[in-house]
Amino acid sequence: MSSYTQQASAAEVDSILGELFTNPACAADPYPTYHRLREVAPVARSQAGHWVLSGYAQVVDVLRSTEVGKDVQSFIRAQGVEDWADHPSYTRVLEHLIWSNPPKHTRQRKLISKGFTAHSIAKLEPKIEQLVDELLTPLAENAGEVDILREFAFPLPASVISEIIGVPREDWPRFQQLFRDVTLAMEPRPSPAQLATADSAAIAIDDYFEELIAKRRKRPEDDLVSTLLAAEDDGEQLSHRELMSLVQFLFGAGFESTTNLIGNGLLALLRNPDQMLALRREPDLAAGAVEELLRYDASVQLSPRTARNDLQLGDVTIPAGESIVALLGAANRDPSRYRDPDRLDVRRTDVKPVSFGGGIHFCLGAALARLEGRFALQGLTRKFSRIELAAEPVWKQSLTLHGLQGLRVHLTPA
Repeated sequence: MSSYTQQASAAEVDSILGELFTNPACAADPYPTYHRLREVAPVARSQAGHWVLSGYAQVVDVLRSTEVGKDVQSFIRAQGVEDWADHPSYTRVLEHLIWSNPPKHTRQRKLISKGFTAHSIAKLEPKIEQLVDELLTPLAENAGEVDILREFAFPLPASVISEIIGVPREDWPRFQQLFRDVTLAMEPRPSPAQLATADSAAIAIDDYFEELIAKRRKRPEDDLVSTLLAAEDDGEQLSHRELMSLVQFLFGAGFESTTNLIGNGLLALLRNPDQMLALRREPDLAAGAVEELLRYDASVQLSPRTARNDLQLGDVTIPAGESIVALLGAANRDPSRYRDPDRLDVRRTDVKPVSFGGGIHFCLGAALARLEGRFALQGLTRKFSRIELAAEPVWKQSLTLHGLQGLRVHLTPA
């Protein structure tokens, strides 16, 4: 038996994994279960056929390895959905950037990166700072109890990514629930009810972006959809299905993960008031605090991969073709990488969370999310002298995209 599995029995491993993927409490707080899994088997194979990694070193190795790729059909089959080809929530992701491999991935990422250069992100700083002020000023003027997710953590990134892509401002509020619903198909062993909800959302999202792309074909504007259409026309061979997939992926990822970063991060600070106080006293800590909050409670908790060739992790061999699930949240709390990993410390140094993935699939919007997170923290601590929980937070029942359904707080203006 490998030293990674530490003589753990298959029954013990599957019991822990079963709890992780089916116990609703783990959607809110998976970290105690991660610790148990890492202690018995940082590299474990589930009965469903996934290799599950919970150690920092192993997760980083897989994210960076050229022996590992993406295989969406292999991943879906390991989900236990035999009729996946009949579900729009699955067929729509076949062209997704996050599921593609080189050279296709290289070509797609090159096209999209035109909208996410360092220069283009830097140009957004004044706009993001202005949006933070516009969203928080009314909350300060009408101090009281609010759902900070609905009033701030969602509209901030949704507005930014809408402007980049070209989704009209009046349209973006409808997408928050749609994109949450469609990701239910990526949960381990989704139920028929979850698949039905995800399929309905997938159809609605497709219909909207079909219409938006048709409008931009007739009348281009200064946005990413028009840029990608021009690249297609210039012979970059971007198919309509690829264009649909890329735009939808960027839009959904652009607000959902950042909403969770702000929501999860604020909740962590509310539960650790000494760290909130440190941010109030030293606003320049905000950039480092974003890294620590990404480590402490990541928006994305897992990332699937497939072994393209036999993959050696220590003395464990993962055979070619087998599905791998890298538990990003578990890696971020690995005590072999971070001292006292369950403690939030906005002054922690050498913080390198894997929350944005790694290798060629490192999140294209990471710099944008970090920028929005920094301005959000600085705005909240500047505008309000006290932020207090007004009700028990409500978590989404999703492990993959880990975030709150609602966060009611009481705000006291500064």
